[in-house]
Amino acid sequence: MEIVAQKPVSIAKAFSPGHITGLFATSEASLTCPENSGSLGAGFNITKGIHTIVKIFNDFRKNYRILINDIDCSDARVSKFVIEYYLQIIKEPVFISVDHECEIPIGYGLGSSGAAALGLSFALNDALKTNLSYTQAAQIAHLADFVCKTGLGTVISEFTGGFEIRTSIGGPGIGKILKFPISDDFYVIILCLKPISTKSILNKSFISKNDSLNSYSKKMIEQLINNPTIDAFLDTSCTYAKKFGLLDGPCKEPALSLQELGIKSSVALFGHTLFTIVKKEQTNDVLRTLSSFDGKIYVCNIDNFGARLFYD
Repeated sequence: MEIVAQKPVSIAKAFSPGHITGLFATSEASLTCPENSGSLGAGFNITKGIHTIVKIFNDFRKNYRILINDIDCSDARVSKFVIEYYLQIIKEPVFISVDHECEIPIGYGLGSSGAAALGLSFALNDALKTNLSYTQAAQIAHLADFVCKTGLGTVISEFTGGFEIRTSIGGPGIGKILKFPISDDFYVIILCLKPISTKSILNKSFISKNDSLNSYSKKMIEQLINNPTIDAFLDTSCTYAKKFGLLDGPCKEPALSLQELGIKSSVALFGHTLFTIVKKEQTNDVLRTLSSFDGKIYVCNIDNFGARLFYD
């Protein structure tokens, strides 16, 4: 379909923050039912994420295209799932144009798949006037993340915003989550070193082999609920990362370098990505130290709002 000369019948814009998980626990049972799937854990949303623009055009049949940073990616699994879900809801034949602008890299444990699904679902619901609630739209994004094996607790976290602790398994509207707003005095500094496929992590054999690790993580989550501070989160996340072996790889040397400065850090789940949360006066020291390593550095704040629509 040629859409250049046509005027869209509706346009919607949305933003979803990226997300870093520092503690993670689940079970085989949570991998069998989409609505009740998810994970326990703790993490935080970041002010860098994915902006999504949806344009709806009249057409003779239902079709779509997906652009990610201006590159045609119509086979993008998660976005494709969300679009096709909405095409089943509507009756009218339309052409859907989706533009994702990613401020975060894909495959580094920053919640890019969940952010794309969530922002897209919000924008499609608005542009197509399907009149779903925000929670229902978020549940579609969670379903996409689950089916595509790109995340379990990411969507509910990005839907909620802030620094959060997931206290019961389930998607938006089902799982329970505690939210703790964090001031802009804290800066998140992220060093992305090497990607990991989340799909390779979220499988039954992995989960069943790590029951003891899950039990340990659940105990740390309980401790964090009683002391929900950034300092305690970094401590428990780092302990988890060490037991999981994530600090034996590319993140080891950067973490040790920060430790020598007295700065705590941990690893984003799941990616070879080191992160820390510091006050403004510590940022220059952290950046100077991490810049000596071969990776991409991102600096941002904690996003306290979660995914949302934007109106001109």
